[in-house]
Amino acid sequence: MTRSSQLLEQWNRGIADMLAHLGEEDFGPTLLRSVTRLIHFDFLMVFAYRGTGRPIALGDTLPNPQREVVINAYCAAPYVLDPFFQKVAAGVQAGCYRLRDIAPDRFRQSEYFRTHYSLTGIREEVGFYFPLGDATGVLSLARWEASPALGRSDMDLLDALAPAISGLAARQWANVAAPASLVRPRHRDAAQVNAAYTEFGAKQLSDRERQIVSLILQGHSTGSVAHLLDISAGTVKVHRKNIYRKLGLSTQAELFAAFLSFVG
Repeated sequence: MTRSSQLLEQWNRGIADMLAHLGEEDFGPTLLRSVTRLIHFDFLMVFAYRGTGRPIALGDTLPNPQREVVINAYCAAPYVLDPFFQKVAAGVQAGCYRLRDIAPDRFRQSEYFRTHYSLTGIREEVGFYFPLGDATGVLSLARWEASPALGRSDMDLLDALAPAISGLAARQWANVAAPASLVRPRHRDAAQVNAAYTEFGAKQLSDRERQIVSLILQGHSTGSVAHLLDISAGTVKVHRKNIYRKLGLSTQAELFAAFLSFVG
C-alpha cells in the first residue's frame, strides 16, 4: 500500500469517527484524534469571534492549568493583538493558516508575544476558519514547545484536510449560544475592530500616529511599518518618539499595557 493510500485510509476512518460523534461533547477530542492519525498535534481549541467582544471559548482538550493561561488569559484582552483575530477582523471566514505564516515580522519581539503567547508554551498553531452565522469560528490545532516544527508537507496535507475540518466544525458549533451583548451585525465587525485601535489615544494622537500604534502593537518592525505605510523608517521613528511623549510612556511594554487597559 502506498503512503497516499495509507493516509486516505486513516483519514476516512477519522471522518467516520467524527460523523459518529457530531453533535456530542466529545466531538473535539475525536477530531483531534482523527487528525493526529496523519499529523501529530498536542491539543485543540475553538473560539467564536463577534466584533471586538471577547471571544467565546467553544471547546478545547486542555487540562485546567494550561486552560487558565492559554484560554482564559487570552480572552481577557490579548486576543485583539492575535494574528488569527486580525484575519477575522479583515473578513476571513475560510481557510487554513499557520501562525508563523501570518504573524508580523517582529511577532516574537512583540509585547503580545512576550507577555502572553510565550507563556502558553505553544510552538506551532494552525487555525481553521469557518462561518458561524454572524460570527466567525476558528479551530486551532497546536503543538507544545517540546514537539517538532511543522514541515511544508505537513501544511500541504492540512490545506487538503481544511474543507472537511472547517465544514464539520461549522456543523458542530452551528447553534452556539452567546450573551446578547456580544452579538453584533457582521457588516459592522471590521469597523468595531478598527475602533479598538483608532479610539486608543484619540485625544492625544494624530490619525497617522494611531495607525503606527496599531502596527507596533501587532508586532511590526520599524521597517515593516514604513513599508506598509509607504514612509521612511526615519519618519516612523520620529512618529514613535512623539507617540510615547504624547501618551506619557517610555517603552513598548508600557504602550502594550496601556492599550490592554483601554480595551479591557
